[in-house]
Amino acid sequence: MAVLVLVTQLSFAQYFKLTDKGFVSNENHDFAVVEVPNVKQMDVYKNVLNAINSLYSNPQKGLSVLEGESITLTAYEEKALPVRHGGGGLGKSNYAYDMSYTLSFLFKDGKIRMNSPTFELRRWYERTSKNGSNWGRSGWRMLNLVEDKKNSTAIYDQNGKLILEDAANGLNTHLNALLKQIVDKSNTINNW
Repeated sequence: MAVLVLVTQLSFAQYFKLTDKGFVSNENHDFAVVEVPNVKQMDVYKNVLNAINSLYSNPQKGLSVLEGESITLTAYEEKALPVRHGGGGLGKSNYAYDMSYTLSFLFKDGKIRMNSPTFELRRWYERTSKNGSNWGRSGWRMLNLVEDKKNSTAIYDQNGKLILEDAANGLNTHLNALLKQIVDKSNTINNW
């Protein structure tokens, strides 16, 4: 019965939700804890490390570890987040943002602590004329968490009001799914 409850909870796991302050746990902390009953700290650490190594093609490039205690993964995904918003012209357009993110894990006997994910979103922008010539206004455009004076394209306005709901939903879904995948894989990594 306990295994069924655990499997049910993990299949619907939403560890963090995006706010105008960044990701917070369901308890409004900057971390979430997953229980791994009866597993020693070093084994929990090794299982998560093995899970990351099996899920990412080249994790060593962005992996920082403190043997047995912590793992920090920094990764980059091209066109990871589709967002629909106004692009300065008439109507709304679809944009695909590249995402850099960091996932951090700490370990104790029977526990995995996941710190709030951090992220950066950007897309390549190239302004061209109708005849296809480049107008010279190319570069990276950031999608900020909160709008500022330099860049008004943001997920939240300066008062904390959600502007781009699909961006917030996409980030919630994407990063929680990655964390769930790592946790799920770490629970089954030695069951072969």
